[in-house]
Amino acid sequence: MADPPSQALIPCIWARWRQSFLLFTAVTASWTVSQLGYYAQQQMLSPIMSQFGRGEEDVGWMYGAETATYAITILVAAVPLARYSRAALALFGGAVLVAANLASGLIASSIGNDFELLQLSRVIAGAAAGLLGAAGTAAAASSLDPRRVFAIVMFTSGLALAAEPSLIPPAIARYGAAGGFFALAGATAVMMPLLVWLLPPRLEEKEQKSTLWSDLVSAPNRAFALFAMVALFIYEAGQSAVFMFIAEIGERSGLNEQAVGAALTGTALAGLVGALFAAWLGGRFGVRWPIVIGIGGNVLAAVGLALVASAIPFFFLNVTWNLAYYFVVPYLMGVMAELDDRGRWVVAVDAVWWLGTAAAAPVGGMIIERSGYELLAVFPVVTGVVCIAVFMRLLVRFNAQNVRPSVDGAVG
Repeated sequence: MADPPSQALIPCIWARWRQSFLLFTAVTASWTVSQLGYYAQQQMLSPIMSQFGRGEEDVGWMYGAETATYAITILVAAVPLARYSRAALALFGGAVLVAANLASGLIASSIGNDFELLQLSRVIAGAAAGLLGAAGTAAAASSLDPRRVFAIVMFTSGLALAAEPSLIPPAIARYGAAGGFFALAGATAVMMPLLVWLLPPRLEEKEQKSTLWSDLVSAPNRAFALFAMVALFIYEAGQSAVFMFIAEIGERSGLNEQAVGAALTGTALAGLVGALFAAWLGGRFGVRWPIVIGIGGNVLAAVGLALVASAIPFFFLNVTWNLAYYFVVPYLMGVMAELDDRGRWVVAVDAVWWLGTAAAAPVGGMIIERSGYELLAVFPVVTGVVCIAVFMRLLVRFNAQNVRPSVDGAVG
């Protein structure tokens, strides 16, 4: 006698739920581990400077090289990740990342304190992290509902990364810079087993002959997209120049390392509310005003952080910065998505975004070391105004030329 239809559906629903859960877990692990090194940079700055006898500018250049390698690897990895096992490539990247972090820890704990060797190990770490993160992104893009996966994983990985500022300081306090690198290696090793659940490429992806580069050449609205990416590069450079030195700013405001870590964890969690508010608000008020308000709030908070001198303003300005940042990013990415219904410009802008972050560390370090935090406060104002001006001009021209009339309301 056959099972009733309702009973036959239960195993099917359970199998789909289990597959979705495993994918969410794997992509969350991929994104979290790949970005741990970047989010630890701000707290590793002072220990590295004191241990290796270097200034903000030197360490900034090292951080910039690591992040630039991360961004370039995301682009280069697009082709192999469309043809080969994402899980295998992610596990390879994870193993290299563990080794690079262990090597950085050993270099930091050695008597010689070879800064050039540390720089090399961080570049290798950046490449490994880029491969690992790109594997997770590719697996999410191959799912049945990529937008839903991306939305959920942005939230879950944000929660996981919010814990990082509270976990690194104890290791640094006990073992110095070496402890921070060893903690990163341990966290990567612990999460690596979760990567086995990354989805493999679909058959049509394996058979696809085009590459990311050829896709971009044929993508529509190239002029709009290129100007927008330049604006986003400039904007991210200004914001990250302040964010990269946020731990030092916190210590200048009178907090110790553990208190700074706790403050950064709390403010990062609060910042996720900005993303949820953007999701709820959607296109009710178009795109222009949310972008102006989001970038404006972001810039004002960044200026305040660069000049802050006490703990309470440091905390509230951090909350404001995170809220505005998480609020405006979905709108900026949404504009890029509207330029091409296949999402090719969104993929490209992700790498450009990280390149802007890479530029921020050496530029911010140079400004602080040569002119102090007062001049650093001016930098995000200039980059924010440039980004707003370019985006407003692009939106007006995009709608006026009716390049894609169906999205006028979405980008207006």
